[in-house]
Amino acid sequence: MAKEPSTSFESILDTPADKVERPKPLPAGTYSAIVKGMPEHGVSAQKKTPFVRFTYVLTGAFDDVDEAELEAVLTNAEGVVTPIGEKSIKDTYYTTPDSLFRLTDALEAMGIELDQKTVRAALDETPNCSINVVVFHRTPDGSDQIFAEVKRIMKAD
Repeated sequence: MAKEPSTSFESILDTPADKVERPKPLPAGTYSAIVKGMPEHGVSAQKKTPFVRFTYVLTGAFDDVDEAELEAVLTNAEGVVTPIGEKSIKDTYYTTPDSLFRLTDALEAMGIELDQKTVRAALDETPNCSINVVVFHRTPDGSDQIFAEVKRIMKAD
């Protein structure tokens, strides 16, 4: 039996506009994570550059993550704390000849052996790989918004 979605498109649109909250960005620092599912393949909106995008589900935070900031991100307006395992972050790698080395570096950090293997074959091995991710904050020019992004990934210890 299929699980009923907790919210529908219609119920989201029925939310009072003055009750909509901007999500808080993850605090900067290092997190342990697991690669969730297969990577998404696509092209960028502006330049149509091909990419591979991973989703990392967080499993823990290292000492360099501000505990109070993390608790604030994990706590909703009603005071309910969400487990860190329900938080994720995306990481995009462009698949052009000049930038493909970044993707192969990431695959190695995921613990994937690259000898005698194509990049496509290595991508098939990424689900459930354990890694550590370093998150940083970026503020786009002319904006007061803060975005959490993956700065780099490292092999899990």
